[in-house]
Amino acid sequence: MAKFWTDEEYEITDTAYQDAVEKKKRGSRVLRSDIVDQCKRGLPKRDPASIGPHLGNLTSARSELGLAVLDEVAPFANRPEKLISFLKQRYRLR
Repeated sequence: MAKFWTDEEYEITDTAYQDAVEKKKRGSRVLRSDIVDQCKRGLPKRDPASIGPHLGNLTSARSELGLAVLDEVAPFANRPEKLISFLKQRYRLR
């Protein structure tokens, strides 16, 4: 059964994503697997198979809102509206 993502989980995954964005801006190499591993460490109770697709949702949502995205994480078309709301609040967007 699918488990809905919480704001706390969004915080952990978006932080890992944003850390990778900043790392890439500094000229460092970014690997999708490193982002997934960071998320797994922060989300030990979350099914690891759900993290990759969620990162794809993050790419879609961040792109839609004009936030920096990573080419290393392919976008998913089915991003949840709750994720958009979370990102708008986190980054103080309208």
